[in-house]
Order: sequence, then C-alpha cells, then structure tokens
Amino acid sequence: MEVKIVDIGEDYVRLVIKGEGHTYLNLLQHYLVEDDDVIVARYNISHPLVGEPEIYIKTGGINPLEAVKKANEKIIAVCNTLLEQI
Repeated sequence: MEVKIVDIGEDYVRLVIKGEGHTYLNLLQHYLVEDDDVIVARYNISHPLVGEPEIYIKTGGINPLEAVKKANEKIIAVCNTLLEQI
C-alpha cells in the first residue's frame, strides 16, 4: 500500500491510497465516521480497473492524519480479535 497526500489543511486531508480497493477503503471510512471528531469521510475510485482510490476526511478540529491513524488502530484491534477467535 502506498499513501500519497494530495491536499492537506488544518482540518482536512485528501489521500490517494494505491493498491487498495473497496474492501479497505470502506472499512476505513466506517471507522472514521464512527469518530465524533470526524465530520466527513468519503472515498472514491474513479474507475475500477485503472482509477486510483482517493479518500477525503474533514474533521472538527483534530489533525485529520491523527483521525486516520486512530481508525487504523481500531481496524488492527478488530482484526487481532478475529484472529484470536479462529
């Protein structure tokens, strides 16, 4: 996975996440939206074969990259719990 910052501000970020698809981006969006500090989290893949996945996050005052980090930590915790149960 390669992450590229396309645009960043104090309360928003737009990222291109190469090598990923709906599976990861939908999961990331789900955990971002659960965060009370996140106002908007949406992703788009312009074309399923050649489009680069892009995600936009707008927060209510926190650093948007910290929101992404926190969402990824939640994903890791859920995956670890699942692996323990298998």
